[in-house]
Amino acid sequence: MLERLKRKAQKLEWFEFYGHDRAPVLTLEISPEELQVELAKIPAPLFLGRYNNDEIRAKLERNQVLPTLRKMGFDPLILEVDSDGLIEHRIIVHTGEAVYNKILLELRLREGVFKIRDNISKIHNRLENLLSADTVAMLWIDWLLLQNPFQKFSRSKPPLPDQKYPGLGLLNQVVPLIGEFAQDTHKQAVLDIPEHFHGALFYAKWMKFFNPEMEGKMRAILRDLSGYPISVISWAIRIGGLVNTARRGYEDWKPGEQIYPLGPGLKAYFNSEIYLELCERAFLENHYQLDLERAKSRAKFLDPEEKQIVETILGGLDARN
Repeated sequence: MLERLKRKAQKLEWFEFYGHDRAPVLTLEISPEELQVELAKIPAPLFLGRYNNDEIRAKLERNQVLPTLRKMGFDPLILEVDSDGLIEHRIIVHTGEAVYNKILLELRLREGVFKIRDNISKIHNRLENLLSADTVAMLWIDWLLLQNPFQKFSRSKPPLPDQKYPGLGLLNQVVPLIGEFAQDTHKQAVLDIPEHFHGALFYAKWMKFFNPEMEGKMRAILRDLSGYPISVISWAIRIGGLVNTARRGYEDWKPGEQIYPLGPGLKAYFNSEIYLELCERAFLENHYQLDLERAKSRAKFLDPEEKQIVETILGGLDARN
């Protein structure tokens, strides 16, 4: 978890808030009971500094998140909205009762700024004039979980890396909702750094990699490995089985910033001739294969549960062939 947060935060600079002691020598005589009463009067921080629980529920209804869950048979739905008032903002939807093993949806968002100037100069000098701002306010998807804890995986739909339960198929409702949160709070984009290949693929309907080379490489992987199920691709990439035949070597998956642009500047960046040209070049210059034997041998380094998953997935592939 710590490494995941470090990777995600590497290109982000978070707003900092400082307190000021206006009367440092002042002391107050107050009992613990009186303090508890006074603290109870302080309203809970608003989600993203804007929404109360009823407003979040209304948005989940309008965006068909809660209605779709009801159609799936989940009832009652329990909404939990939590915010520390500064950095992390969380929405959880439970079914039946508010316990961990009955979570259907968990969304954690953070507010921050993406350092445009520092990053664009490292990608390609031809991109530097496309965006004038040094930083861009963004909403960062720290965590998104959509799962059916009452359903089991099948041979046709085995678990993907880090997936504990089958998904709900609600991204079409949830990602636009996150876009609404970003627009309402005056952000210019939504940002995610996908830890796994399948995460990048699922977000690709709305998001593109800030680095056009990574965008082109993802498309090249999908082109060259289209004969494999996504579970095989994602697990093989996870354990080092991706071969770039054009460069004659193995290639690790290096998470980068995937961005859902909302402001005109970023939309123009992704539609620019330079970005599209660099993306196309990477698409044409890179070619991929999976080394399944290497993937099988490296599966022994996974924990026992993951090792069993990989062996079952690759064994099913051998049987099919």
